[in-house]
Amino acid sequence: MKKLLKLGLLSVALASSVIANASNKVKVEVLASNELSITMSEVVEGEVLSITNKKGKLVFSEILSATSSYTKTLDFSKLTQGVYYVKAETESAVKVTPFIIVPDQVKIIKGATKTYNAPVFKVENGIAEVSIDNKDLHDVSITVYAKNSSIPLEEVRLNTPKITKTYNFESLPVSEYKIVIYQGDYSYVKTVKR
Repeated sequence: MKKLLKLGLLSVALASSVIANASNKVKVEVLASNELSITMSEVVEGEVLSITNKKGKLVFSEILSATSSYTKTLDFSKLTQGVYYVKAETESAVKVTPFIIVPDQVKIIKGATKTYNAPVFKVENGIAEVSIDNKDLHDVSITVYAKNSSIPLEEVRLNTPKITKTYNFESLPVSEYKIVIYQGDYSYVKTVKR
């Protein structure tokens, strides 16, 4: 059977101007024994700052307005002990910084901060290109489905620092196709019309 999709090459070239580096944009630090300071630069309207516990229960959330610099100081003296996560969702990435609350103290879990960069999609003339900046080497799964089908046309799993995949839909029947990407705990879907 003829292969339905032509696969592109893995590429190490991804324009740095396309994806902002969330690691440099967001800073989380302990101010006092029970306080965290969260600073974000070049905030775009609609970006989200949230804090969840280990079970995913939301304990703080704020949709941000556009500003060159944003700082939020939070007191955690009334929260129960355990692991929590600061999530800064920018237009191009999600930065997750875990911290722990122990008696009378908040501690950032060093070396555990992860950044999940959103994929960049380019679709033109029946050809879709997906680019992902994956510096933290998350396991990335890319699956392509035909409209109303649960059977994948193509599925790949990668964990390289730069990922570029090209899909050619020109030889396929006129329809809609979905490209589904899982990166760490986050998923992204792009519909391609042929």
